[in-house]
Amino acid sequence: MAPVFRIEPVEVARRQADSSSFLLHTDAGRLLTLVYRFWLIHGPDGITVVDTGLAAEEAARRGIEVARGLKEALAPYGIGPDEVGTLILTHLHWDHACAVDALPNATVWLQRTEADFFNDPQRAHPAIDRYFGRHDVIRDLLGSPRLKLVEGEAELPNGLRLVPLGGHTPGLQGVVLPTQEGRAVITSDAVPFNRNYTDDLPNGILQDLGQAIASLARLRALRPDVIFTGHDPIPQLRTGTPG
Repeated sequence: MAPVFRIEPVEVARRQADSSSFLLHTDAGRLLTLVYRFWLIHGPDGITVVDTGLAAEEAARRGIEVARGLKEALAPYGIGPDEVGTLILTHLHWDHACAVDALPNATVWLQRTEADFFNDPQRAHPAIDRYFGRHDVIRDLLGSPRLKLVEGEAELPNGLRLVPLGGHTPGLQGVVLPTQEGRAVITSDAVPFNRNYTDDLPNGILQDLGQAIASLARLRALRPDVIFTGHDPIPQLRTGTPG
């Protein structure tokens, strides 16, 4: 029998953001509440962490007050940072990856396309690099033996499935898993807000519009029962799609 997992979104901060930054060319000037979070996956083999939330120094540089750092956010669950054995990074943007050094013992799963893009000279252009932070920490990760690079769809030893959902970044990946609510997908910033899915709107921050549109279609083809979006104040959306 396939294992059943439970997903717990963990909020670490909030701010206001322009709608068109996350809903492509939609409602410019209208402010949305943007939630920063990571996800805990509870499974038969223990805890998997998806993304890292914010590093305090990077958030402060951007004028964002961090409500909880990673260590503090894990504490109510009785989890110490040294105890986390598996970390999935959906992509390498500053608000998803740059506290990776706070989980020093975790094996880290990342798409090779995302690692290659970080090392691409194009990424260093200010228009793109503004979304990346703590470059020294990310470079250390990319050279570390604890990093496991995957190419395309992959199933982890604990039964979680990784699927490419590029466009926002070239190597963004989602996590597909069975839960008591049915098939779930952690979409991260392939679908930052629930409305991106319901209205078929790509993220306004993207590297490749065509790829972003294709990823929305790929997500629908997975026939999820529930999705966990990247930044919506309502952290999950039942899709109404039969599994």
